[in-house]
Amino acid sequence: MKKLTALFLALLLAVTVMPVASMAETYAEDDLVTVTFMMNENANQTLLQDTIVLNYIKEHFGLDIQIMAIPASDFSTKLSTSFATNDIADVTYGVTTANIGAFDLEYMLVNLMDYADQLPNYFGLAFDENNPTRYEATQTFMSTNSEGEDAMYILHKMEYDRVDIAPISAIRGDLLDELGLERPTSWAELYDVMLAIKEAHPDVYFFSSRAGAQRILACLAYGMGSGGFGTFDTIGIYLEPETDTWTYGPTQESFRSVVQYLANAWQDGLVDPDYASNDANNLWEKISTGKVVYYNDNNSFISRIFEPAFTSAGNDDWYFELLAPLANDYTPTRTLRYELDWSDGVAISKDCPALDRVLALFDWMYTDEGARVMNFGVEGESYYIDENGNPMIVDEIMESTAGAADQYAAINSVIGTGIWGMAMYIDEGIYRQIYGDLFFEQGDIIRGWTEEGLIDYKYMTPAFTLEEQEEVTELTMELQTQFDSNIDAFITGTRSMDEWDDFVQEQLDAGSERLEELYNTAYKR
Repeated sequence: MKKLTALFLALLLAVTVMPVASMAETYAEDDLVTVTFMMNENANQTLLQDTIVLNYIKEHFGLDIQIMAIPASDFSTKLSTSFATNDIADVTYGVTTANIGAFDLEYMLVNLMDYADQLPNYFGLAFDENNPTRYEATQTFMSTNSEGEDAMYILHKMEYDRVDIAPISAIRGDLLDELGLERPTSWAELYDVMLAIKEAHPDVYFFSSRAGAQRILACLAYGMGSGGFGTFDTIGIYLEPETDTWTYGPTQESFRSVVQYLANAWQDGLVDPDYASNDANNLWEKISTGKVVYYNDNNSFISRIFEPAFTSAGNDDWYFELLAPLANDYTPTRTLRYELDWSDGVAISKDCPALDRVLALFDWMYTDEGARVMNFGVEGESYYIDENGNPMIVDEIMESTAGAADQYAAINSVIGTGIWGMAMYIDEGIYRQIYGDLFFEQGDIIRGWTEEGLIDYKYMTPAFTLEEQEEVTELTMELQTQFDSNIDAFITGTRSMDEWDDFVQEQLDAGSERLEELYNTAYKR
């Protein structure tokens, strides 16, 4: 695949870069083409039809975009149904190699490789060999068509200016200060610190979740020397850097230690009794009111949700402190951060009208100008440039969204911008205006730990053939069902850890080794 891609790159470099739609060009109402965009609507960001960005696209690209907003809770089902019945929108956001890989994409979607001359900005970024992490990530979006030729059916989201974030340990630093406790440097030390805090404050808990046991394991397993469940994955397979192989975590001896750690924590009263039933709102409330005092998840919520809640409640002395990646018993010290760029993107239907305009729009999104519009809107309408050269959202929009639970999402909703909007080359500069220095200070810390080799980027799922993806899907469902029906019992003690070997055998019988084989075949291809 990489040799074919290198040949493709050579050809791409020989192509004269075609200009995107002229920003001086405008389209009359009778020259507009209607296109449908199916999009995953995040609970915090309503997808509006009449926004600054949609009107800009209408004027400069002649596209009247009709958004089909699907609530996040229903999106997976709707996406699968639309592809299974070949009743897809002209453009579909939120697609991944995992959620559409089981379908016969060749006959439904535009193969982007066939339109390289119309997507020079996108391909120039995607196949930039000077950015090896991104280059490798791009390979995971590659597949082949029925003739064995290179194919790519997903235009993936990339970082333009992203704040470094990670699911990483954070603990109430004020409690450490109060009790004179040293900052832990290992998982064993962390446990002792938790016991000490629990003794002084019996009503607090440490381990909780916004999405059940899988979310806890997703944030703990890799850092504890095992792996599985990635960041938002629902299946336990991951790329183990020590062996450079895709490995099914729950069958590894190291994973037993992770579950035993949580089982011990349950017995010692360190686990929130509601961890299995909490959603994000429940967990945020528990943290904001001091019931949960340890957090291992997306660190951005510390500055976006928790610290403002502490301040508004008059608890100015409360604060979360990031802990450096903790030493474990199995591997060099490590933890996991989200993928470079994102694992999802856009698929374009072969029946999409005005395909040239749609391709021009998306290629423009990967330019400096496109990134600015798709993340901030139109200068003078939604943002201005401050004395330091930073785009700043206008006062009217800032004031109208000031009371929102997530002001960042609310601003993007009004303008039609951002990661949960239509942007493909993501600039998170709005955060600077809303959340002040803490978010960026933590980002600098995480970037430093990444550069030290203490934090690894999560590797994207490799691209499977249609037949492989069908088998992967079947195995994943079987393993996930079997895992989900047992894991809480081990954590809460209703199933003894003495039975763990039996559980491992159940996972092996359900096909974990075959799943590893499929992943490694695709990875090495």
